[in-house]
Amino acid sequence: MIHKFAERLEFSLGENRLHDENIIREIIPDCIRVEKTNCDDDKSGIDYVAYLPEGGRVNIDVKTRDKGASRFWRSGEPELALEIWSVCPSRGQEGKCGWTLSVSTQVDYILYKFHEHDSRKVYMLPYQQLRMSFIRNRPEWTAKYGLKRQDSGDWQSEAVFVPASKVLKAILSEMERKQCFE
Repeated sequence: MIHKFAERLEFSLGENRLHDENIIREIIPDCIRVEKTNCDDDKSGIDYVAYLPEGGRVNIDVKTRDKGASRFWRSGEPELALEIWSVCPSRGQEGKCGWTLSVSTQVDYILYKFHEHDSRKVYMLPYQQLRMSFIRNRPEWTAKYGLKRQDSGDWQSEAVFVPASKVLKAILSEMERKQCFE
């Protein structure tokens, strides 16, 4: 399947926009309003900004899977896409680091959601803990679950799809690290 950025942006601006905004409002206590970002912010990974009292902001990147994604879930539970390459290196061209490994992103949370026929669960994951857990577990996860390429027509991206329970457990491990003082 070929995914074009403009098509995915149109998808997120359509019926998904209201649904996304409602989910974000429901998840984040004290949320005053949710705004869809402009095209430049969207390209940088920030799809929505949730505003809190006294000027607080929460930057959110939404990852929506299309209807039918569940047919690929090997464990019977939702799988979360963890991107290694946003643009795969090819023919001597340098690649672009995947969003999951980015150290410069301004994203605070990743919101994973699925078509209602696949799963009604959503996962709002803290970005930095997700990134750290992916770095630590990437060799094991890529060996166990394999890499999948997606074609945009102009470039390819590459991700590993990991069962949500494994990702959540890894994030919890990052948050419960033992102190190492010697």
